[in-house]
Amino acid sequence: MARRKRWSYSAGERPHTVVVEEREVGGTLRVRAWDATRRGGKGGWVRRSLGHRDKEAAKAYALEQAGKLKRGRDDLRAGQVTIAMVFSQYLRFRTPRKRSSGEQKSDRRRAELWTRILGSDRDPHRISLAEWETFIDRRLSGAINARGLPVAEVDRRPVGPRTVETNCLWLKWVFSWAARWQTAQGSYLMRENPLRGFETPRELNPQRSVASQDRYEATRVVSDRVMMETRFGGGKREQRSYLSELLDLANGTGHRLSAICSLTFENLRLGEGPYGSIHWPSDTDKVGYEATVPVSPLVRAALDRIVNERPGIGAAPLFPSPGDPTKPMTRHLADKWLRKGEKLAGLEPLRGTLWHSYRRKWATERKHMPDVDVALAGGWKNTVSLKTSYQQADAETTLRVVLGAGELREAQ
Repeated sequence: MARRKRWSYSAGERPHTVVVEEREVGGTLRVRAWDATRRGGKGGWVRRSLGHRDKEAAKAYALEQAGKLKRGRDDLRAGQVTIAMVFSQYLRFRTPRKRSSGEQKSDRRRAELWTRILGSDRDPHRISLAEWETFIDRRLSGAINARGLPVAEVDRRPVGPRTVETNCLWLKWVFSWAARWQTAQGSYLMRENPLRGFETPRELNPQRSVASQDRYEATRVVSDRVMMETRFGGGKREQRSYLSELLDLANGTGHRLSAICSLTFENLRLGEGPYGSIHWPSDTDKVGYEATVPVSPLVRAALDRIVNERPGIGAAPLFPSPGDPTKPMTRHLADKWLRKGEKLAGLEPLRGTLWHSYRRKWATERKHMPDVDVALAGGWKNTVSLKTSYQQADAETTLRVVLGAGELREAQ
């Protein structure tokens, strides 16, 4: 006797096809439709049971849903947002707007981490506090790595609260964005941010090392001895690195190393101000900061040395790559040079920092000056991060606070 085939019916044209079918011969009918946003943009089927065996009713439903799907208003996917859909939209629309390739790479890595932890087909609105705290505990203990993969107990190393905090805050930011992002159909990608009110781990005593003037001077004495190999015009040549000028600009401007390495000759305004100025463009700054700021005599001397030794015009980089003079050098090479310079000077490395310690030094040395002016000159968009993360307490200022208070007396 011939075996009976399972019944199915297809309505609509690709990619707006809706299929109603039997799960088993004579069984309850189910419906499925293709969703191109699933699995991180690779696509996948959305399935659900119709809860009945009426084939005519199922055909009518399939025709109706195929029409709605073509118009972008299908009931099958309405409200059925998934983790994969949210991350796919975020990586497609928000990530490219971030200025640095490092931030974009971090977005992709964190999306992989959270997809592995939560599941790609998971409804993000249903994430529980218990899951959130379990992730924090496992990540802090080293039970899972930065990609969400389990780590054998013998290989586990505890992770600092700051590392886990950045992962947690990222997911909060993504969901907050999704709750404001409107789809092509005019609805919001997510109804709300389900993580609102969930606590994140915090480093109670963050390590924010500050370079001293003594450290700068000791490194600067030996900085001309740090060499580099250039490969211009097919030949190789060993010459003095740019460490000396990088140190002078980091110590004298307070700007981020990435912004300093990206400077070009067209950014110099040597005729503006008593000692000249530098135009810091927004497209090379981490936070999109842009301003023209006067420079100090020390910085002007460093700029003059650059102009005399390797003159350039226009978009030519102030600190060209040793392998390609048309491109700026990388911050990683500057890190390598600074480590060499500190070793030559006999200095112990600062814990957890290199060039950023000079940014904190610059900000801390100017605590007595108006915050808004310090922020403008050093490249901070606001004074909050300047005061909370960069300006540090120091022994000399603390002593002045203790000894310099007035006396509060009753009114006579």
